[in-house]
Amino acid sequence: MKFKRLINLIILLVTCFGSTKAVAQEVIEIEPLFEYPEVPDELTTLTDRTGYLVKNFWNNLDTKNQQAVDQIALNHAFSVFCTSLRWADQDLSLQSVEKLIDKISNNPVLLVQMAKAAKENLYGPNAEYWSDILYLKFLDAAIKNKKVSESRKERYRKEAEILRSTLIGNKAPSFSFEEPDGKISQYFPMSTPTLIIFGDPENTDWRMVRLGLEINTELNQAIDKGKLNVLYIVNSSAGDWKKSVDNYTRRWKVGKGIDLDEKYDMRLNPSVYLIGSDGAIQLKNSPLQTAVNQALEIVN
Repeated sequence: MKFKRLINLIILLVTCFGSTKAVAQEVIEIEPLFEYPEVPDELTTLTDRTGYLVKNFWNNLDTKNQQAVDQIALNHAFSVFCTSLRWADQDLSLQSVEKLIDKISNNPVLLVQMAKAAKENLYGPNAEYWSDILYLKFLDAAIKNKKVSESRKERYRKEAEILRSTLIGNKAPSFSFEEPDGKISQYFPMSTPTLIIFGDPENTDWRMVRLGLEINTELNQAIDKGKLNVLYIVNSSAGDWKKSVDNYTRRWKVGKGIDLDEKYDMRLNPSVYLIGSDGAIQLKNSPLQTAVNQALEIVN
């Protein structure tokens, strides 16, 4: 496919389903590493077209060259790939990623670079599409590769461990926290659904959001009736955190987390987790209002 035609395709996809800003700017400025596939004209539906791209996107990638490629160009290629992943069938997406990893498994330099590109586009703060499952595939592949350095593998292991333990559907990890009176308490999943808010009490935007939550009648009623627990856990290095949370509603359990970054994936501020009555993570790193709405749906 000619590069100009690819631009038109990606802009068409994102125009229909999201912002074109980031894609359009990057595509115009970056020379592609390889020729991207051309979708056959007979494939007309979004599902068919994205499915074709997902299956064939990396066909022309040179995996024999053991020299490092342009990381920026690779990041961009991966972002184009993710535009299709976002709308493709999940099983097909998994198969495509596994096929890609198998294709580059004998090229440790490219494998590490691909893991970086995956982090940028599937995990990082600028990613338009988050997928812990797909990102873990790249981490695991790099960890298993004998030619990847041990120091890098160790970083990948820690990241993979945190991601795997906080996948949606997995049991929420327990953790310790200090209460304002100095008592050390332990959170562990209970039969009561729990909304955990990990955040920085000094964040200006959070202060306004908190006031809205504290006067949310439906939320307060659910807490008062014992249907829902709310924990606000400080995850920052705020100096006088106890003073910062002194006027928080007594309906919430409030404290400062201990070694949280070793157990929880916290990419947003605040980072919100909804834990179901079975102790499993139902929602993570979502907009706070989305988590509140889902929590109320569960208990009502």
